[in-house]
Amino acid sequence: LTPPRPAVKPPFTLPLPAPILEERVEVFHSFFKPLEWTLPHRADNACFAKLICDRGNGLRVLGVHLLGPDAGEVLQGFALALKLGCTKHDFDRTVGIHPTVAEELVGLSVTKRSGADPRKTGC
Repeated sequence: LTPPRPAVKPPFTLPLPAPILEERVEVFHSFFKPLEWTLPHRADNACFAKLICDRGNGLRVLGVHLLGPDAGEVLQGFALALKLGCTKHDFDRTVGIHPTVAEELVGLSVTKRSGADPRKTGC
């Protein structure tokens, strides 16, 4: 047995004043339609993925949100990475398994700060 690792310390303590928090946090997000919904033609862009990152700490991932099929199983897979202090760069270097909802999390590129449309078309 190996000894337990020390818990990763949070980069800052909440609550922070809104202007500081807004400057410190980068949010990557996407509205998308899973490939498995293509044949039954379910609603377009009915799923949502979001990474919340700390800009002042190498884009360390602070949280992950996912709304879509099998979200519980998908997020359980990313829980360990977050506990170990993963960054957005770690997500970017991960190869997404196609076709899965999880691949959306490793390909996020649109930030809320940019104002760009987060809706995706195609796979």
